[in-house]
Amino acid sequence: KVLRAPAQAFALFQGLRSAEAADWCAKNFHTRLLPVLAGKIHVWETRELQIALAKVLRELDNEVLKGTNAYSGSNAIVAVLIGERLIVSGVGQVRAMLLFGDDSTRQLLAGTSDPLASGERERIEEAKGIFHDRFLHRHLETTDDAQKILRAKNCFEVLQIEPGGPTDEKQVKAAYRKLALKVHPDKRSDAVDRDSYNKAFARLDAAKEEADTMMSTDAAGCRELFKVLSTNIHTREGAAELFGVDKTPMWDTASVAEEAEKQIKWQMKRLEKLEAVAKKLYDEAKAICEEAVETLRRPCTVEALPRQEALLQTGIPTSRALGCRDLRYPSKILQMEPESASWTVPSTGRPCRLALLTGPTASLPSAVLVSSAKGMARQPKASALRWCLEADQAASSVGAICVSFEGKNRKPDTPASGPAAKKAKTAAAGEAGSVFIRHILIRHQQLRLADPNARRPPKAKTVGEAEAAALTVLKEVLAAPANFPKICRDKSECQSAAQPGNMTGHLGWIGRGDQEQAMEEAAFSLEVNDFSDLITTNRGIHILQRLG
Repeated sequence: KVLRAPAQAFALFQGLRSAEAADWCAKNFHTRLLPVLAGKIHVWETRELQIALAKVLRELDNEVLKGTNAYSGSNAIVAVLIGERLIVSGVGQVRAMLLFGDDSTRQLLAGTSDPLASGERERIEEAKGIFHDRFLHRHLETTDDAQKILRAKNCFEVLQIEPGGPTDEKQVKAAYRKLALKVHPDKRSDAVDRDSYNKAFARLDAAKEEADTMMSTDAAGCRELFKVLSTNIHTREGAAELFGVDKTPMWDTASVAEEAEKQIKWQMKRLEKLEAVAKKLYDEAKAICEEAVETLRRPCTVEALPRQEALLQTGIPTSRALGCRDLRYPSKILQMEPESASWTVPSTGRPCRLALLTGPTASLPSAVLVSSAKGMARQPKASALRWCLEADQAASSVGAICVSFEGKNRKPDTPASGPAAKKAKTAAAGEAGSVFIRHILIRHQQLRLADPNARRPPKAKTVGEAEAAALTVLKEVLAAPANFPKICRDKSECQSAAQPGNMTGHLGWIGRGDQEQAMEEAAFSLEVNDFSDLITTNRGIHILQRLG
């Protein structure tokens, strides 16, 4: 089965907490997308494509949640271009922008991600999530008496009952009196946040009443409920201790998970008398037990488990994302709800660029997107790198994709017309469809192959440093094309830069199959005198200019 129109797909995943979830999604996105697109013979409606992309994101999310990296997360934005229809879908801190040649912009999609936004904050508070210092958490320690009570997940945490659970109603009363002296609004100075203490005292009263009711109904069941609610079921050790099963990290978890599932029935039977008086806590306990089984079901190794569980201590800066299972179950502090948009690409008219942004780049103002990549309408990779460099450099990772669209009004290729000295010698090559190219090469120390045509050892240590250096050079040649020979002699790390006069940087006529594929495609896509985008090959990062 095939699509009836040319199609392209783009995907950008930015890791939250760690890179594992994003890396897995990036490697498996196409395996989920292609079967969906091939599953329909007839023409896709735009709304159907939006639903299909959202389905792909949900499938990726489900696999992450079941896998070994369930506590890792990702912002995600994906786009499919079918014919002239562009469909974009994303979740988390993502944004899709159109940048036109006249410096105007249009926002296609802005993912819901602000934990303080209307609706998000109320949902997070209802799920007992904590948003502090720009990050979302399930648990977060504090020394403030009022905040300890307000952040508590249940009445036992509010009353700060000692491990083992309440022994009798007297212990509940004593705990209440101790805390009441600390958080009663009348006993606080005017300098404190009195509203927080009013709310904390009210919650303390409600917690005492709820605990008293449960103790008078079934004291033993109340202590069992305390045990379930206070267990950290997102660690393998905590989940195993809840059911009394083997806590050893293992790859084949079927038998342990099956044994734990059997224990849920008996666990809930011990709590059945409390269901009538504390239905919400009863349901929460059941959800906790079910999630504990899933923790035990996930395979793990002795070496990887500590690193995976260490992610539980790390907050995330968004209210929606892929993965991060501990923030999704048993209560939905974090949501995974893809949002979609569409646009029809004009077949003629002004060119434009699509910016797909995640994390810090999604926060860049539109004016910065335009100004930082000005003059790079036909250099999408360079544009994306500029946006990444403009983003918050303190962030653990940044990401951007730029896609350039051009109308069907390109000029026809100019006949081969390289330098006169070269024409006679290469007439046959020119007639066969060759292009005349000169270039600037920026190398880096991560290159694996020795380069016999290298001019000097590379200055850049990493690919990223080489790309940043090449980006600076590209801006220079775009601003002053006549200075190419001088810039090439100063910056290029290819021996061709040492050639005299205007021959500096010349690679000469190249035909199909003469160069690596990336370089060949870039060279043959250029119009005469145009500069390429940043091109990566086994030699390093190139900037090409077609001369004929």
